[in-house]
Amino acid sequence: MNVKIKAVGTVLMAVAACACVVARFPSITAQESALAAAGFILPTGAVQALQHGIADTAVSSKQPAVSSAAPVSRSSSASDSSSVVSSPAASAATSSLPTGSGATQQLPDKSLGNQILETDISDTGEEQDGIRVKNANKNHTLDVASVLKEKPPLNIKLDGTPMVLIYHTHTTEAFAGVTRSRDLTKSVVAVGNAIAKSLQAAGIGVVHDTTVHDYPAFNGSYTRSAKTMAKNLAKYPSIQVTLDIHRDTMTSKSGTRYKPTVLVNGKRACQIMIISGCDDDGSLGFPNWEQNLRLAVRLQKGASQMFPHLMRPLNFGSTRYNEQVTPGSLLCEFGTEVNTLDEATYSGALFGQVLAQQLKVLAQGQ
Repeated sequence: MNVKIKAVGTVLMAVAACACVVARFPSITAQESALAAAGFILPTGAVQALQHGIADTAVSSKQPAVSSAAPVSRSSSASDSSSVVSSPAASAATSSLPTGSGATQQLPDKSLGNQILETDISDTGEEQDGIRVKNANKNHTLDVASVLKEKPPLNIKLDGTPMVLIYHTHTTEAFAGVTRSRDLTKSVVAVGNAIAKSLQAAGIGVVHDTTVHDYPAFNGSYTRSAKTMAKNLAKYPSIQVTLDIHRDTMTSKSGTRYKPTVLVNGKRACQIMIISGCDDDGSLGFPNWEQNLRLAVRLQKGASQMFPHLMRPLNFGSTRYNEQVTPGSLLCEFGTEVNTLDEATYSGALFGQVLAQQLKVLAQGQ
């Protein structure tokens, strides 16, 4: 964490979580979507200092953490109408693919007006084995070095067979100037397209499902996206990894909106957070969480090597978010509502490269 953020973090950063609160469209303000989990980005001590201050106003965005959908089966029937192999008709805004590892540069805090602060939060959380993590669990520790020694139970092939499913529980989440959009070229779907393009370029088969799950009703989004997962896993039983791609929101009690950004090869990219859940007290019905964590830690490590400071700390807490469906299921947050679409799609392309590299390592049995 840079010095300036350390100095003001406990005063300003009262709210950090996924920008998924508001179910009514089309107009949603930053204050209306301000959310609760400061633990996503702040050290434990700062979180404790903030708990009393935010208790009355904070609203959790991930509702529900445990989907009420029936258990997902790979043998259930699948519909052809809502999923496509590779990208849908897609995104004119998607950036050109970067190539290889990139020179990254941390950006200094910069006020952009309208209560927007461009900042870097890649150095927050706890450092372990060259990566940053935030463990919010009460009953489980996280030893990154030990987790890295455990291979994810994934059978990866590099012959174009579908290996990855990309989908969006909160499909209408969008970026600066829009916030929510049913236009798939402006929402998180465009980020999914960018990830898919990088995977395809690496020879990895991908399915991108663009089904809208949060409109017209927001409540029940995770139940609906679990059904979408079931359809795709039935149709493409080869799928090993499922990624739920979101956009975050970080707003302080004073109304400051945070724009987590890094410079990669001279171009701005939004910072990314991986959420890997844990059945901390055994109540979530999530027995395979350790297997998901193996993939999450490998991705975090790979990103730190390829594109330092691209990632926010890995969020490891008592959540599920449909990650119980496969041993390779993760949720990823790309930037916030004040990052631009170009920054988000660029990060999608970079993250796709990281994922492709790690899947190739797994395909080699490592």
